[in-house]
Amino acid sequence: MKKILIALGAAAIFAACQNKTATTGEDTSANAKIHEGVDSIQEGLEQKADTAGAWFQRQKDEASASIKEKMDSLDVRIEELKKDGSAKSKKAQAKLEAARADLAKAADDVKNATVDAWDKTKEGLDKSLKKADSEWQEFKRDFKELFR
Repeated sequence: MKKILIALGAAAIFAACQNKTATTGEDTSANAKIHEGVDSIQEGLEQKADTAGAWFQRQKDEASASIKEKMDSLDVRIEELKKDGSAKSKKAQAKLEAARADLAKAADDVKNATVDAWDKTKEGLDKSLKKADSEWQEFKRDFKELFR
């Protein structure tokens, strides 16, 4: 009885091997199609990654340009205040220099930002720009004679 079971098991294994060999030819073409699909998906992901990277770089460039514009504006006003020399001017100059230093830090943060930390960096940048704007508005209120 054992010999019959062993013979039947061997026949089943042999038949399974024959069946696998016959289907392997079909699987090869199916595998080729699967690999082509995988390659296509990888290419698509690489393109999306390039697009995301380009978007991120544009965001950083726009933020940097905005910061530079604001810093240049503050630099001009700080130089005007240095020429004035009054106590009021020195106080306003100190506030504008603090706002400028805050913007310089934000510029460094933007320069070194990663995609993962961009939202946090952007929030910090927005706060710095708002602070600079409020200091600028206060400066304009205090020195109306410069804007007539």
